[in-house]
Amino acid sequence: MNRLLAATVLEARVELRYGIVPTAAALGALWTLVLVAVPAEAAGAVAPYLLFVDTAAFGVLVAAALLLFERTEGSRQALAASPLRSGEGVAAKLSVLTALSLVIAVPMAVAAVRDRLPDALWALAPALAGVALTSLLLLTLCLAVGARARDLSGFLLAAPPAVAPLIIVPLVHISGVFEHPLMYMVPTTVGADLIRWGISPGSVDTGPLALFAGVPYALLWAAAGAVAARRAVERGADSVPPPPTGRGTAARTPAVGRGLLPAVVRFARIDLLGTGRDPLLLLMLCAPVLLALVVRFAFPAAADLLRNSYGFDLVPHAPVVLAVLVLLHVPMMFGVVGGLRAIEDTDENILLVLRVSPLSLPAYLAYRMAVATALTLVGLAVALPLSGLMAGGWSGRLAVALLLAAIQAPLLLTGMTALAANKVEALLVVKGIGAVMALAPVAVWVLPGPWNLLLLPLPPVWPALALPGYTSGPLGTWALMSGGLLVTAVAVAALLRRTVNRIDRG
Repeated sequence: MNRLLAATVLEARVELRYGIVPTAAALGALWTLVLVAVPAEAAGAVAPYLLFVDTAAFGVLVAAALLLFERTEGSRQALAASPLRSGEGVAAKLSVLTALSLVIAVPMAVAAVRDRLPDALWALAPALAGVALTSLLLLTLCLAVGARARDLSGFLLAAPPAVAPLIIVPLVHISGVFEHPLMYMVPTTVGADLIRWGISPGSVDTGPLALFAGVPYALLWAAAGAVAARRAVERGADSVPPPPTGRGTAARTPAVGRGLLPAVVRFARIDLLGTGRDPLLLLMLCAPVLLALVVRFAFPAAADLLRNSYGFDLVPHAPVVLAVLVLLHVPMMFGVVGGLRAIEDTDENILLVLRVSPLSLPAYLAYRMAVATALTLVGLAVALPLSGLMAGGWSGRLAVALLLAAIQAPLLLTGMTALAANKVEALLVVKGIGAVMALAPVAVWVLPGPWNLLLLPLPPVWPALALPGYTSGPLGTWALMSGGLLVTAVAVAALLRRTVNRIDRG
């Protein structure tokens, strides 16, 4: 017990040092403000989905990234020589990250049930139990997968097929699209129902006895997952295959004395060859098409569901759906991939070697940003019409929206390199910037003009305002293009300066 307590305290300190705890607090405050800003009835309808998808899954990527970072830094070997056991380390991660999910969930749940505060305690109990149960199930699975992964890219490739059923099946169940007793075979369905029962009791058709019977079943899965995670952590470092040929520091560093252009070409060639060996990069190249097809076929079904269940017509709000799910999501995907590659190069000391190579650090960052921007332009050009939400087809305003959205990818990339020193911190930066990129188009859609123009200092606001259907007030097409380019360029320049200074100090 003393060793477990020591491991938990050590884990809490590590997560505090990497900024995980402040990020959790900031996300909790942000989502609480969102729920307070919407009507109480809407908050009660939206909160279960936020609590299940975002809050309960807060530590999923963080847990795996911490494991991989410990392996890179040699912390795993040091812990193996200490009195602490792998099981206690896994239990500490599960405890701290689940506790952080609960910290985020408490104010969100209170905001969602503010119209019945006298019953808030009765609402919080099942809702928080559902968040904790879902968090444990997802964390144990991701720890088991992450311990066997060679690097973060390998985890991001292996985790979605394993995690997707645990997310999709409960979402289909609580949305009412399809309900069947066999869906409770997926253990996270019980957690989703507990969250929904606490926040919106009238929306749950299943009786309390069935939910309470499902809790032990889910706990058995969580216990089995914890055992699997412990065994994977114990054997993970030894069973991980070595990196493929050509991914080492020497192979990925431009040779000295060959000029700037050959150095850039060498980096491009290595990236292209790496794409052929890395299935994750190939998947990301196909991701815009897959995303657009999902939106194209899911939007009509979602519109019918909202109309029939809540009397809400989603069709007039198609522009904001297009902005959130396609226009700003595609640059987010390519920005994250580019940022992770840059962070990976930092971890392997490639950026330090660049100081004595023809390819300077600013030139390297410019190359990474140019690649992310080009891929985003192509991805958006394909995904926007394929999504089926482009009312009226191509126009000058839509072209401006595409251009301004494409330069959000280097903004996210430089945000990761400027604010993160490792992959753990990079994922936290992604969560923060990603939340802003998701909420900005919603905020400028909901706020009446000219109040929505108060959000113009945020770069993601400009491509959303340029999208046909949005109200931009006195700002015409050329004003939106020039203003968006200026605001984004200033933000990228500031982040680039911070990146160079941070690496020079390092």
